[in-house]
This record gives sequence, C-alpha cells and structure tokens, in this order.
Amino acid sequence: MKRTHLFIVILVLAGTILTAYFPFNKINFSNARNNNVCKALKGDVLLYIVFVDSKTTSPWTEFDIQTTMDSIKITVSWLEAKAREQGINLNIKTDFYVGDNFSTVKRDLPEGTVRQSVTYPNLQKGVENMNKWADNVSRKAGESFDVPNKDGIPEIKNPRNKERLVAFLRDQHKVESIGVLFFVNNYYRDDISVTLNTLNSNDIEYSVISYKYPAVIAHNILHLFGAADLHETPFRKSDKAINYALQEFPDDIMLNPYAKPLSTRSIGAFTSYLINWCDTLNPKHEFLLEEKGIKL
Repeated sequence: MKRTHLFIVILVLAGTILTAYFPFNKINFSNARNNNVCKALKGDVLLYIVFVDSKTTSPWTEFDIQTTMDSIKITVSWLEAKAREQGINLNIKTDFYVGDNFSTVKRDLPEGTVRQSVTYPNLQKGVENMNKWADNVSRKAGESFDVPNKDGIPEIKNPRNKERLVAFLRDQHKVESIGVLFFVNNYYRDDISVTLNTLNSNDIEYSVISYKYPAVIAHNILHLFGAADLHETPFRKSDKAINYALQEFPDDIMLNPYAKPLSTRSIGAFTSYLINWCDTLNPKHEFLLEEKGIKL
C-alpha cells in the first residue's frame, strides 16, 4: 500500500499539467512556486477542511473526525514551529465544514476510490473528473454558509465551485492564502492521497487526503504551497536526483513521509525554496527542479 501510494501521489501532482499541456516530456517543479491560490506558506494562511462520505469509503464517525482534527492540529503546530526555525512568520488558521451532529458532505468519488478516480480512463480525464467532483463538494459545503443579506437580498451567492468557495473564504477570513483539503475516510483501506492543480493556474489547487497521519497531511499541505517530492515516482525518475536528495535531505518531509513520525521530519533547503521560505536556491540544487524525458 505504501509504495503504490507514494508513486501515485506524485503522478497526480505532476499530472495536473496535463489538463492544459498534454502531452509533455519535461517537468519544471519551480512552476508550482508562488503560483495559484497557495502562493507562499507564510503570514496568515487558512486551511479549509471538508470531510466527505461516499459509498465506497468508510463512513465518518464522530471519533474519526475528532482524531483527524487532532492530527491536523499536530500538523499545524509542526509547520508553524518549522517556520519559526527559519525566521518565517506563519499563522495557520483552520476552518472546518462539519454539520450538525458531525454530518459530512456526501459525494461519491467518480470511480469508487481516489486512485481509480484519478487514473481512469487515463490521467488527463481522471484529473478532469476529480476537478468536477471537487467543485460539487465545494458547492455542497457552500450551501451551508450564512450569506449576509442587505435589504433582504443576499449580497453574494453561495459558492458554487472551488473558485467561488475560495473567494468566499478569503473575504470571510480576511486572508489571501487558502488551502482546501478534502478528507475521505480510507484509514483502514488501500488508497491514495493526491494534490492537484499546483503546476498551473487553470483551476484551484486542492488536496484529497485518505489518511489521518500527520506526516501525510503535512506532506500534502506543502504540495499545495509548491513543494515537490524528492523520492522516486513516475515523474521523479532521475537516479542522480533521487540519490542526491536522499543524501542531502535525508529527513525532508517531501521524501517518503509514510510510517514516519512527523517529529522526525524536517523541511530542507530545496523544499524551503519552493514554498517561498527563502528567495534563492543553492546552484547545486537547481538540477532537482527539472525532470526530463517523461513519457506516459
């Protein structure tokens, strides 16, 4: 499960380019830096979390939701502490869609599992279907918002998709950077977590997270803000880059985060550059930004 999960996560992350640039044979991970809604992981940041139920995932119980919230708190504290270590001001707020009696948004995944939904019938179509799914979940979450009225007329309409959801949250919370995370309950199942639309600006970036491990949550939040994986994936094939990253950044969270306590992970110089915690990249790390000769 862990190995497959790792491979697909980056396949999806990099594959989001396909919606606008298909086919391609080169990836430049710097395209995710300072891009889209989640530009820089600094200052005031909002994480908006939606718990989603479907027919093929385990139902969310109050216990599941509460323990996932606990993991998110651990993740937020870790990220803020790592920012302080590098002299970065970071204040992460969290907001949750949780209805009465811990009710959730109910929306079936396009193909039953996250993995199947992203890859069937191919990666390009799978990402398109997931984007539509995320728009529908955003609309259902948006229906719960108390939209202010003026003279009996709503000033704005309830959000109908990811873009309008982010716009509403930005105005409501007075923050610019908003990361949207959809959680599905696959804690005891073999599925994947994915982060989409980070390498382009054609659609709002978001994560679909299957597990409540803090390291997995942190890994995907950093993806939202531009971080790239450093381990082997279909889009990180260079043995030179993989071996170099393992030697240079052995504890980096963007290496394999699974089955590793978050307290043992770090945010290295390469990842810090991609999430805008530093302005320059050491020239010896620059070759990690590109992967060439990618074939689907």
